[in-house]
Amino acid sequence: MTMDAYAPPSDAKTAVLGRLVSTLAEDAIFALSGGGGPGVLEGLGKRRGEAYAAVLGGHRLNTMLGEFDNWVVELVRAAAPIHPPAWMPMADVIREKVTLEVGARGLRSLFSSKPSDKEVTRVKRLGTLAVRVLRAVFAADGPLDVEETRTIAGVIASLGLPDADGQALFHEAPVGVDQLDVYGDVEPGIAKALLRGAWLASAWDQIDPREEHVVRVLSNKLAFPAMDLEGLRNDAVQRVDTRRIAGLATVDAVRFVLSDRMPGHGVSLAAKAGTLMLPRRYREEALAQVGAGAKVTLAKRYGQLSAEDRVTALGIAWAAALYEDPSIARKALLRARHDRVAQDLGEDGMRSRQAIEEWVADVLAPAAFPMGAD
Repeated sequence: MTMDAYAPPSDAKTAVLGRLVSTLAEDAIFALSGGGGPGVLEGLGKRRGEAYAAVLGGHRLNTMLGEFDNWVVELVRAAAPIHPPAWMPMADVIREKVTLEVGARGLRSLFSSKPSDKEVTRVKRLGTLAVRVLRAVFAADGPLDVEETRTIAGVIASLGLPDADGQALFHEAPVGVDQLDVYGDVEPGIAKALLRGAWLASAWDQIDPREEHVVRVLSNKLAFPAMDLEGLRNDAVQRVDTRRIAGLATVDAVRFVLSDRMPGHGVSLAAKAGTLMLPRRYREEALAQVGAGAKVTLAKRYGQLSAEDRVTALGIAWAAALYEDPSIARKALLRARHDRVAQDLGEDGMRSRQAIEEWVADVLAPAAFPMGAD
């Protein structure tokens, strides 16, 4: 990717590029946690070009290890036209082109300066419905907490609405499902995505009967087939259970590779990766071991992982390894540990490392080029 790099004094150039490496490592962890594999990195990197230029200019940005909630919302918005994260309820709604982020800030900007009025109206209507459904599910078993509020903010950000509309939607009070107005035609694909997102929001921390009531009332309003609704429910539960294994493998991989950075960023990166990867119902127990600094023993516990999940776990672990911009000597040690994790998972560690390093290099090279002139 290309950018206009800010040229700092020569004695600070390496430090500036090192800060960009940390930013790229965090972004890679986010991208891989959302599914889609390393191929998502290039598109996300292009969407984050302004942020990377700001880092080179010495500006302080929201970070994964600092302002986690704000960072997640920013990254979710950037990822909207590329690959909405799989862990976000209503991601399938966004994939049904219920977002304006494919307009001026997205790929379509090559041909059009802004989305059409018809597109704006559609995104407002269906996006508002998705947010109200999500809020109704979350509010069914009690007041919204920090994570639920962050999730709602992420969905709203993904819609790409004008700031005033987004803020108004964010500050809305919950609407009970019985009072929820499902107006206008809702395409079959959108109806299915809404219900899948509602089930996922409910299953993320274990399905509560009150949450299930919301989903079933919504299904009736959408005239969705009962048998298909049960299929979506089972799919959501399976997704959560599969995600648990992938999340545990990822956390262990990060901890093993960064075993000499605990306490330190080996703990914090593992914890944040776990927050992104692990469903809420399984998270507390897993992350308690991280905080306790328990040693990771490789024992081929994750043989049931899919090939995609193995690549994800190894990719996140290598992104975490690059976070501190390691020296060549330290990278050799990290690589040895990473290869041991890869061997334990039955995967090729080189493939995951190469995908991450090529992307990082593609961003760093044009940033560093102007610095080499003086």
